[in-house]
Amino acid sequence: MALSSVPEGSEDGRAFFQERLALFGKTFFLLMTAIGAMGALSVLVLFPGEASRIKGPFHFLAVASVGTLWLICRRGKRSLRALEMLDAGITFVSGLGIGQMVLVAPGALFPAVPAALGLTHLLVARAMIVPSDWVRTLWISALAALPAGVLIAVDPNHSTPLPLAKVMLPAWCALAVGVATWASHVIYRLRRRVIEARTLGQYTLEDKIGEGGMGVVYRARHAMLRRPTVVKLLPQDKAGDANVARFEREVQLTSQLSSPNTVAIYDFGRTPDGIFYYAMEYLDGIDLEKLVAEAGPQPASRVVHLLTQACVALAEAHEACLIHRDIKPSNIMLCRHGGSADVVKVLDFGLVKDVAAGYDVRLTHADAVLGTPLFLSPEAIVDSSSVDARSDLYALGAVGYYLLTGRQVFEGRTIAEVSAHHIHTAPTPPSKLGREVPRDLEAVLLSCLEKSQAARPASARDLRAALLACADAGKWTEDQATAWWRQRASGRPPVEPARAAN
Repeated sequence: MALSSVPEGSEDGRAFFQERLALFGKTFFLLMTAIGAMGALSVLVLFPGEASRIKGPFHFLAVASVGTLWLICRRGKRSLRALEMLDAGITFVSGLGIGQMVLVAPGALFPAVPAALGLTHLLVARAMIVPSDWVRTLWISALAALPAGVLIAVDPNHSTPLPLAKVMLPAWCALAVGVATWASHVIYRLRRRVIEARTLGQYTLEDKIGEGGMGVVYRARHAMLRRPTVVKLLPQDKAGDANVARFEREVQLTSQLSSPNTVAIYDFGRTPDGIFYYAMEYLDGIDLEKLVAEAGPQPASRVVHLLTQACVALAEAHEACLIHRDIKPSNIMLCRHGGSADVVKVLDFGLVKDVAAGYDVRLTHADAVLGTPLFLSPEAIVDSSSVDARSDLYALGAVGYYLLTGRQVFEGRTIAEVSAHHIHTAPTPPSKLGREVPRDLEAVLLSCLEKSQAARPASARDLRAALLACADAGKWTEDQATAWWRQRASGRPPVEPARAAN
């Protein structure tokens, strides 16, 4: 058994252990300082004739030791072995300091009772704050209690005139050891349960990074590979048969895709208590919605660069008879990946439609209108059964319009108003919104936004070819992308790229 039962045998566990030791040192330092001040005041008020017999602060050694623990652990990085030694050594020295109160304080029951109380505070405070299993707590507590228990029983200054007290107070110290051991056992088990609750197979959950209608998303890490991962959970309160079927379907269909521009699925499972989850690659970047919010409309060259990558992901999905149905800026990530900047990743196939296998409307019946109204194609609003690959291209055209202009294709006060615009209103050409826009790129985007599916590009590959034929294709360079990301990482707002790159 390891000396320290740290929650994780990792750097995180070591850091947590150090943090808790610092908290223990700080808490007990402040507690004993306050007790010492109150004790000194009590002696001066209640026993003014005895004050001259006090040789110094009774518990100076205890206060100094836990204060030292606080100072050592509050900053820097200590090894796990050093922390274990500090835990045991300073708890013992503090117990010794509390025990010597019997020797340096005036007579009557005054020194023995505060010694027993101080020891109880020490052991219980440690049990509550420092992560430790019951075996380690038992021997550390027993070692710390030994000096006080022996000195109270032996009473070399004859300061405890009642013989019964010489038995009861050491018994009190033994009881304090038992209480601390039991408290440590209970709290340690609760900590373990919390850790286990945040562990799914080989994945340990860390920070919550999102939540939607079909699950909660956490940043996580793999126990062995140590690579950052994203885990999506289907909470138990949403785990009806239909939702479970949709969740499993999302994983199974997305895992078929291997495009470098589609988020990679690593694993899928179900915990013993019935929580479904799947793990996917962690992407260090921003979605396109946040990109426009941070940096404004994007240059034509960058818009072409981003849309052509999204077309690669959609082409693979469409050729596998999978229709995404929820293409929108927040479902397209922009990141640095594999040594390259400005890599696009298409996310969230939660509403995907499998054309080849037949479409089971029961899996999405609860969604009335599937997708996001600002980016819905007319057919998705009028008759979702007619949705096909060209519906995704309509949504991607709306994303391109948003990237280029910083504005939605259609806006309205209600979902019904926006939906009506998608069905009946011709979009305003980007060139009429006050910005200089290349006519060839504008024509491609407007072709995606045609009301009739037949008038749009026939496939994602055709759309990609049309984008690559634009004059600005290939003008957004790796150097420009790298510079943009470096400037963003520096904390300074990136130069508006629409002006910097055109």
